[in-house]
Amino acid sequence: MKRIALLLFLTINLNSIFSQNVFVTNPDQLDDPDFAEWVSPPNISGHEYGVYYFRKIFNIAENPEQFIINVSADNRYRLFVNEKMVCFGPAVGDLNNWNYERIDIADYLVEGENIIAAQVWNFGAGKGARQISNRTAFILQGDRNINFDVNTNSSWKVIKDEAYSPIFNSSSNVGGGYIAGSTEMIDGRKLNRDWNKLELDDSNWLNAISIGKGNHKGLNTWLGTPWLLKERTIPFMQQEKQTIPSVCFVHGIEYDLNSYKEKLELEIPANSKVEILLDNKVLTMGYPVLSLSGGKGSSISIQYQECLFNSDGKKGNRDEWQNKEMKGYKDVFIADGENNRNFEPLWIRVFRYAKLTIETSGEALKLNDFYNMFTAFPLEQKAGFSSNDNSLNRIWDVSWRTARLCALENYMDCPYYEQLQYIGDTRIQALISMYVAGEDRLAKNALEQLYNSMQPMGLTKSAHPTGGVQIIPPFSLIYISMLHDYFMLRNDDKFIKQFLPGVRFILDWFIPKIDETGMLGSLPYWNHIDGGTAEFKAGSPPGIVEGHSAHMTILLAYTLDRAAEMLSYFGHNCDAENYNKISVQLKNSTMNTCYDNDKGLIAETPDKKMFSQHTNSFAILADMFSREEAKEAAQKIISDKSLAQTTLYFDFYTFQALSKAGLGGKIIDLLDKWKYFLSYGLTTFPEHHLESRSDCHAWAAHPLYDFLNITCGIKSGSPGFKSVLIKPQPGLLNTFNGEAVHPNGKVTCTYQKDKNNIELFIIEFPHNTEGEFEYKDKKFKLVEGLNEFRF
Repeated sequence: MKRIALLLFLTINLNSIFSQNVFVTNPDQLDDPDFAEWVSPPNISGHEYGVYYFRKIFNIAENPEQFIINVSADNRYRLFVNEKMVCFGPAVGDLNNWNYERIDIADYLVEGENIIAAQVWNFGAGKGARQISNRTAFILQGDRNINFDVNTNSSWKVIKDEAYSPIFNSSSNVGGGYIAGSTEMIDGRKLNRDWNKLELDDSNWLNAISIGKGNHKGLNTWLGTPWLLKERTIPFMQQEKQTIPSVCFVHGIEYDLNSYKEKLELEIPANSKVEILLDNKVLTMGYPVLSLSGGKGSSISIQYQECLFNSDGKKGNRDEWQNKEMKGYKDVFIADGENNRNFEPLWIRVFRYAKLTIETSGEALKLNDFYNMFTAFPLEQKAGFSSNDNSLNRIWDVSWRTARLCALENYMDCPYYEQLQYIGDTRIQALISMYVAGEDRLAKNALEQLYNSMQPMGLTKSAHPTGGVQIIPPFSLIYISMLHDYFMLRNDDKFIKQFLPGVRFILDWFIPKIDETGMLGSLPYWNHIDGGTAEFKAGSPPGIVEGHSAHMTILLAYTLDRAAEMLSYFGHNCDAENYNKISVQLKNSTMNTCYDNDKGLIAETPDKKMFSQHTNSFAILADMFSREEAKEAAQKIISDKSLAQTTLYFDFYTFQALSKAGLGGKIIDLLDKWKYFLSYGLTTFPEHHLESRSDCHAWAAHPLYDFLNITCGIKSGSPGFKSVLIKPQPGLLNTFNGEAVHPNGKVTCTYQKDKNNIELFIIEFPHNTEGEFEYKDKKFKLVEGLNEFRF
């Protein structure tokens, strides 16, 4: 059995490695002895913190129509051609799937001398948990069909910028558990500002050293450098200048707050200390830019946070800043005394509030501006939802901001504290992306990256990319459901089929752990279900260590059903039949062991000491109740406050269960948590509750999906979204209008209820799509264009 598992693991990972694009621009380069080399500064270990500049001067007689280069680095780079920034990257990945960017630089070139230059850095010991690294290195390859010798090798020049040093941040100073990496101190007096200029005399620069060719030759990759290169599959990030709308205070100098017009301009005398608190009014992320003149030797500290803290460490109303203190990570810049100097950090910062602390020495300092270059994955809101309840419209807007700030080069659980692509968040984020933005590239990227995190025993990591290994077994099951979501929403068989071996691998880890009771026995690792539920120890329900957790047993059955549907669709009928059989046995055993006749619900364990919304929601989703029983159980999930209560993350599954039981209209009444957050000034939705560590957590954005999928009832009716089922559940709303993005166009559902309680539905349906409308147990075939139904 172990040998089979090992072979399967190798099959999964070899398929992952050898299916990747190679680092070439044309096949003739495979045997090119001058193929690009990974280069590094000499005389370093490659693991320490450092910021370096690489440059190469070359001549061209005539501008080409196209000149494509491939470029990557470890950890990261910013690429400039003739002093103009071209791109930054690489998109985050792991060593077995290291991204490179492919870009045409022809428009940046001129006849005669040209310069390609890159700022490359390694965060060293301060790298965030998301950052995987081998060592400091840079690689660039030009198209050899055009004879410009720009490939990285020892002819490239390199120098270290001594102006940069890391600032390490502790969780206590930041305001909560923090693993997103170090920030920077940049000493402008040492900063090399001419590094990418053609006229710079680089005679004192060193020649870069080669550390090996870029991997591109099948099995020979095992003998080469450890970065197995693949072309980036996601678009470049959106960047947009944002001004800061408000100054809260300026201490240490007289300043008329009314004079502030979204541009921070003031002069600070010599030998002064000034503090400035800025309020962006909403949470944002990106690269803050500080512009200043003069003030040689002045220190400017910029501290960033989602909100301020009371003296007792509580956050309270996020709009309030008086009598509160600033926590958070910070950058520090030292002025060199020259004019119009700009400073910006190496990685994104996340903030609503930014506090500038300026200490001048013998020379006055002029602040010219402070703004943010908003940076995020280019999600475009193509769908929408509105209703007669204005609070739902506000929830929509804040949920969208939450989703946007949790999507960068991959999905992130939270942008401030962790920046990790956790499966629990990612499933919800992918659904939002596809429904609201019609965007599946980041979802596909996530499915690939999480699959590539598969461990030899058969489980994925809880999050990936990340340098460490954390195992959350329920998240491996949720991964299969995430794949099933994509299976239902995209006609992309080739892409989906490659993951089926991993689906079996995950399930084969769980199935042997079913004991003689017919339920799952003791489970290792951290079985996180809902970190905000007080009755769950560290987020895990009862029965994990002792065995016979109803929740985990039902979750396994629910997952087996989804796996069986995919396997059957692709012709693996024996596997599908086996999984269906095991699922039925798991459900029957759990009902026989944990169902309480008096309560009419399933207990967490056979001793029936605890009941939860979580487990009974999954029981509904797993079809463990009859139609009437499901409705009764759903009513109890809503009304019985003795049940362990779900928090924001798991409300996603509770809402889906209510929808399945025919009580989806009730979710409108269950959004009080979100309304409460709005009343306290949050501009994104938090991790669990008002005093959660994170003010912006991806899973809390699921009302975006709920409004479209449950309230408007827009669902996939068959694999690949080849048909659409519209089954609205308006609840107490009098009007709503919602639209979701389908691969063939938008699906729109408009609802109106008049004073006589006559209900009108207007459905706008895309071409070349089959569909069905279902309401009050009546079904109607949908046609292309407009459809109207009255009840």
